[in-house]
Amino acid sequence: MPLENSSAPSRSESRKATGRHSWLRISSWVLGSAFLGILLVALTNHAVIWSSSNNYCGTACHSMTWAAAAYQQSPHYINLVGVRASCGACHIPYDSGHATAGEYVKLLLFKADRGAKDFWGEARKSIATKEEWEKRRPALSNTFETYLTRHNYITCRGCHSLDSFGGPRSHMKMVIHQGQAKDDAYDCLQCHANIGHVYEEPSAKLGGWYSVEQATAGAKLFADSCSMCHGAGLEGGGGPALTGVTWQQRFGGAKLLAPWGEIKGPMAQYAGKTFTTQQSLDILAYLLQQNGLAAGNQPLADTRQLSVTLPEK
Repeated sequence: MPLENSSAPSRSESRKATGRHSWLRISSWVLGSAFLGILLVALTNHAVIWSSSNNYCGTACHSMTWAAAAYQQSPHYINLVGVRASCGACHIPYDSGHATAGEYVKLLLFKADRGAKDFWGEARKSIATKEEWEKRRPALSNTFETYLTRHNYITCRGCHSLDSFGGPRSHMKMVIHQGQAKDDAYDCLQCHANIGHVYEEPSAKLGGWYSVEQATAGAKLFADSCSMCHGAGLEGGGGPALTGVTWQQRFGGAKLLAPWGEIKGPMAQYAGKTFTTQQSLDILAYLLQQNGLAAGNQPLADTRQLSVTLPEK
């Protein structure tokens, strides 16, 4: 009996020690797994941010050299408000906002797909010279625009919201964008063609701003709908003058988007009119003519031409 009693505590202590060891192993495994998981998430997030940065896109990827130079000439790189849209914000879905868990997974899958294609292209040196880049640029631009259209300009809407417009011309911006963005369908590049990359001066500035026939049509529209406020000679009245010093103060150095937006939006509202896009472009052509800008052979017929900057003098 004494021998049996003395062995009992020994077995109990052995089971307790085994239980403690098992608990320590499980705890260590859980903590180690959690640490590795956090480390993996941190490294993944760091890789996502690094591979979407302007430095990576502009220098690490040789084929993007010329795209990066054009990006640095665009309003998305340098602008009056000092807010810079990164390469990733425009080209990677959900990169510009706070992605949900599901969206973050989609972001990773998108980057993996595009990254693999870009790596393969770089390895094959498919775009090794500027000449090859210029040759392929139209097709690459079309691919990107097709992606934006198919996904309803998801990257643009990641930064821009119709409810967030402010400033002295906020009403005009609201009116224009509400008219252009209908039924949750967007076409941002219809007006903002050079917002992300500026490769060369638009042809509208080099070959004339409008056609004489267009300005004539615009003059008739202006006389019928706008002259009662702005004067038959654009001298002003109930509304501001639209020629001379006043024109320069309001629109000198601005993009054609600015006066076109005023025509298509508030001016039409005040006149109780609804101008089509082409009609508002015709009126703009007339105003350009009256302010000394040269006519050309082609009319101003595409809102993508509205990214052209007006002269300051």
